[in-house]
Amino acid sequence: MRRGETRPPYLSDAVVRWRRVTDVPLLALAIGSLPLLALEFDRSALPPSDRTFLDVLNIVVLVAFATDYLVELSLCARRRSYVRYEWTSLLIVVAQAAAVLPGLAGFGVLRVLRGARVIRAAAVVLRLVAVGGAAAKEGRQALKKRAASLALGVAAMTWLTSAVAFTYAEGVGDDSGVKSFFDSLWWSITTMATVGYGDIYPRTGAGRVVAGFTMLVGVATFAVVTARVADFLVRQDLEENAERGADGHGM
Repeated sequence: MRRGETRPPYLSDAVVRWRRVTDVPLLALAIGSLPLLALEFDRSALPPSDRTFLDVLNIVVLVAFATDYLVELSLCARRRSYVRYEWTSLLIVVAQAAAVLPGLAGFGVLRVLRGARVIRAAAVVLRLVAVGGAAAKEGRQALKKRAASLALGVAAMTWLTSAVAFTYAEGVGDDSGVKSFFDSLWWSITTMATVGYGDIYPRTGAGRVVAGFTMLVGVATFAVVTARVADFLVRQDLEENAERGADGHGM
């Protein structure tokens, strides 16, 4: 997530070993939870199960990134340099703390935070800046070496983002086909797979636009993954044929 081709002097061997284990899960958690944060803007319209899900997710993300930052800060060689250059890590923690605060509105003095859309908007912007800055450090290498993984990542991101957009477009309630955010998640995955069971479908113009985008990304994703698998199989055949040719020549 934050590793480059050369190691900065403030990073110790312990930090490098820690990142080998945590970088990919943390990046997936940061990017994957980002679209769900947008549901906070319409939190009051969501059923209790969805609100509880959002609260738990926000706390999990905050604990994960706060723990990661504190561990790396304790293991690094030069703490001042770490704080200066690894600002994206701290920014994610701050952004997630801002996302958690409105959920604490029912506790005493924190009631002033009830309905604080400004705080939620700031959390989204801060997370976008932090995740973008962290991901850009290895974007070129990942694009070249991990095309299939990136395609699956885009698919997962589209699954969540489309579910959020569909929830906003169609609304949640008895008058809508969407009873909760989990209904939108089910609709999104079936639409990406171009299955379309028909139990949940868009009834608004905005919902149909979201559906079209979701289907296009789903088809493109599966095409990339299929191409990478085919390329892998072809390369395996070529290598095996080359080995057989070399053996035959040697005999």
